[in-house]
Amino acid sequence: MQRHAGPLAKEFMGKGVVTLLQDVSVDKAIRAMDEHNIGSVVVLDALGPCGVFTERDLLSRILARGKDPAATTIAEVMSPKFPSIKSSQTLEETAAAMIDKKSRLLVFEGPDLAGIVTPTDLVRVIKGIPDDFSILKVISTRVVTVLPETPMDVVVKLMDEKKIGSVLLAEDDHWTGIFTERDLLKKILAPKRRLDTPVRSVASMPLVTAEPGILGREAAGTMALHGFKRLPLTLKGEGIGIVTARDVVEAFATASRPSAPRVNWVQWN
Repeated sequence: MQRHAGPLAKEFMGKGVVTLLQDVSVDKAIRAMDEHNIGSVVVLDALGPCGVFTERDLLSRILARGKDPAATTIAEVMSPKFPSIKSSQTLEETAAAMIDKKSRLLVFEGPDLAGIVTPTDLVRVIKGIPDDFSILKVISTRVVTVLPETPMDVVVKLMDEKKIGSVLLAEDDHWTGIFTERDLLKKILAPKRRLDTPVRSVASMPLVTAEPGILGREAAGTMALHGFKRLPLTLKGEGIGIVTARDVVEAFATASRPSAPRVNWVQWN
């Protein structure tokens, strides 16, 4: 499928990049991420950016390892390198780079950090493109479900073991809610709730779903409208699968098959 290049990365990137010094605690990073409703912060040392700390790091490198957020610095658990693109990259080039590197993208204007692009940023743009596309090939049917009374420490362990960003709540073979990394940040860690809290009390309900035949632009629009990154798919009330914002980006990128731009792995110091 041939498309117009569309907007450039500098037009849809997140410009208000939140930065923190590397020696601050994870607890402070949690407060900053909660306050700004974001899934990552850029970490700085004396020379500039030196890494990125994300919601996934909170799950897999803090909670799953039993670390104390107040006694752990973000330098200890951050990702020390991150893929970057130029602010002049097109929408299709940015989508291709994100899928190639399986990561958020830092955006640079010359030597300066100008912004960050996440899958959520891209679905907001994709919902308005003129050409539609299928998402059938990116739907995941291997969905992990838990009972509503499952305690959060068990859910965290499961999400870490399966390397997933969400679980669905199921009662009588019907999906009733979803719990995500963002819920973990905002409903457990930021308010400092106990990890024996039942997942039912912090999951997102009622569940917003779509049918599996939904096309890419509508899926992107639904995610953008509700402000979430995961869309469960059901048919006549039965769970079929799930599609994520990154899946929608992948479907968009592979539908047009743009030539991938040069993507740099940035590792400071």
